[in-house]
Amino acid sequence: MAHLVLNDVDPRIIEALRRRADVRGHAIADEAKVVLEEALGVSRGRALREAQRIRADLGGPFGSSADVVREGRDG
Repeated sequence: MAHLVLNDVDPRIIEALRRRADVRGHAIADEAKVVLEEALGVSRGRALREAQRIRADLGGPFGSSADVVREGRDG
């Protein structure tokens, strides 16, 4: 796993992050990861919500792919 070091971070940012971590019962480093994931759109929760949205848009359930192949082959 990669490491990230941030220099010269405004103390107000650190304090806000510390408060947010305290409220959620997280360590400050864990909360920083959550904030970065949310900001960059790579959070697990966001990915799950997006997958659910796509699933709902597509409808379903889908038939067997064998049916599609058979239909293409047999006309």
